[in-house]
Amino acid sequence: MTSEQVARDINNYITKWQREKNRLIVAIDGYSGSGKTTVLNCLVRQNPSVLAVHLDEFIMHWKVRKQMMDSAQDRSSVFEYKWYRYQELINLLRAFKRNRKQSMAFRMYDFERNDFGDTKVFDLFKPVLAIEGILLFHPRLAISQLLDKRVYLAVDFAKADRRRIAREKEQLGRRYVRENHPDSYVLPFKVAYRRYVRQFNPAGIGDVVYDMSK
Repeated sequence: MTSEQVARDINNYITKWQREKNRLIVAIDGYSGSGKTTVLNCLVRQNPSVLAVHLDEFIMHWKVRKQMMDSAQDRSSVFEYKWYRYQELINLLRAFKRNRKQSMAFRMYDFERNDFGDTKVFDLFKPVLAIEGILLFHPRLAISQLLDKRVYLAVDFAKADRRRIAREKEQLGRRYVRENHPDSYVLPFKVAYRRYVRQFNPAGIGDVVYDMSK
């Protein structure tokens, strides 16, 4: 299935799920390069009543990430539990759950500048919030307890790695850092994600699973 087709199918599920809950939080999880961002962007184009949230925009500042990595005995655990500003996301999801007719604003991370960028306003009037990112189903992360429905994008890791590397080379150009470089955080991420899959089987947790390997 293409990303457009997957998004259309998710939208059909959303219609059914809204019969159970009129304030619905849908999470899209999957390995880096599985197509989470593309699927969510398609979903929002097809259904304007969906509020899109991208986990990567809530990443910690690079200085904080570097400090944590430099001092960590297990760098993969930093990625697994501390890489993102989870409390801000939890505040957003809780406000949405409480059906507060309001907007909330947060600073988004600008990867071009490698710094915090503009403030983004989230319209909580919308009935569906869809969030995409890695490790979202992780039972030891508090954010996982706020999810109503879970969509998992399964993918062959090697194929996804090739997609991700091609994307990063195109985006970063000469700033691209090889995975085996000491400044790269890709290897700790891979360790963390494989441990997550092995211990918690996110595909088994998912309400809907799509194979994005093709």
